Amino acid sequence: MTSRTDLTLRLTEQERTGLTALAAGLRSVAETDLSEEDAMIAALELALTRLIEDFEVPDTKARDEVQRARDNLRAHWVRGSATL
Repeated sequence: MTSRTDLTLRLTEQERTGLTALAAGLRSVAETDLSEEDAMIAALELALTRLIEDFEVPDTKARDEVQRARDNLRAHWVRGSATL
């Protein structure tokens, strides 16, 4: 069973345009219908991965939290076509 939490984001026009473009790009690459919500989750997964692989997070507790969150996100990935 998948649980969900509704979240409201307030985006600027430029941020909304960027999210729309990201969704369009992912749809093209994945050759499947992906929503802007899928694109936001893909961006979150990429951000967590970049924190792990490209940056040295100095706080051990924060680094562990990032790693666990990314691993948990991937383990329960329901948007597999929306990965970057």
